[in-house]
Amino acid sequence: MKTPHIKRRANRGFTLIELLVVISIIAILAAAAFPALQGALKRGRFVNSVNNAKQIGIGLRMYASANDGQYPLYKDPDSVATMLGNSNEALELLMPRHAGTDKSIFTNKNSAWCKKLPASVGDQYRLRAGECDWAYVRGLSDSSDPRLPLLATAFAPGGTTYIKDSSKPGGVWHGELAAVLRVDGSVMSVSDLKETGNGFYVKRQDNPSKNMFEKDDGWLDGENVAVLMPQ
Repeated sequence: MKTPHIKRRANRGFTLIELLVVISIIAILAAAAFPALQGALKRGRFVNSVNNAKQIGIGLRMYASANDGQYPLYKDPDSVATMLGNSNEALELLMPRHAGTDKSIFTNKNSAWCKKLPASVGDQYRLRAGECDWAYVRGLSDSSDPRLPLLATAFAPGGTTYIKDSSKPGGVWHGELAAVLRVDGSVMSVSDLKETGNGFYVKRQDNPSKNMFEKDDGWLDGENVAVLMPQ
């Protein structure tokens, strides 16, 4: 024989307290998973940046093959009148012959160096201000020391170090990661940046106390060698 009390109990819904407990558990689980999700997203974006560096590296080597082994040095490859002044000028020389027409490999929407700009006519093969997130080392050739850096995630303005603040140029990976292309065409995914008073720098493999992008005796010491930043 069924009792009315049991029937009412079976049809009863959740109480307010039970709902609050469930919501609290979901909130705790979400809070625990959020940092891991953010880390995975950052890693995914960084992998894309590394792949872009590889594509740019192929373009640079093709450029060198067509220019007596010299990586971009002058604004006009057929003239020695004016040297490159920023990395936008250097990398746009790769388009379209050596790097195609897709400018997305030079940009990084997560970087404060890059801004969303309206499309304009007549500059399909130009990298305008805000369309580049790479630092470029001018004055090297394919016969330079293969360990030397040629390209890297752009630094903070005025130096060769990164910062933690991702809202500012040079802080896209929070001072924790950097993608570096070397003269030999290899791409380094760097996750052990060295902290200094000015920020975080990429360590030289032969001398971890030295910044890979700073001139030293026998290291990046060519007459025309300079680290160029984006516009």
